[in-house]
Amino acid sequence: MTDTTKPVRVPMPEWTDEELRTLVDFRRRNGRRWKSKLLDLYLFGKDDSEPNGNALRWIRNRQGPSRVDALTKTTLDDAEKRLVELSE
Repeated sequence: MTDTTKPVRVPMPEWTDEELRTLVDFRRRNGRRWKSKLLDLYLFGKDDSEPNGNALRWIRNRQGPSRVDALTKTTLDDAEKRLVELSE
């Protein structure tokens, strides 16, 4: 007998301010190719050796590398601007 039930799609969690703050900081320290650098760190398990490594690992486990890769520059720029305004 064939199983005809459809898999349940679990919605992806929203980005938290702390996750976005961590990624903004990482981008600031690593420049234009920050995504490649972070994805390499994830691939080789070296993300925990970075400043805020525990937060980077949390993002990998919670959101996944593909969500980090899909994050647009505009989204991160807007988040950075909003987070600066919140801290003032």
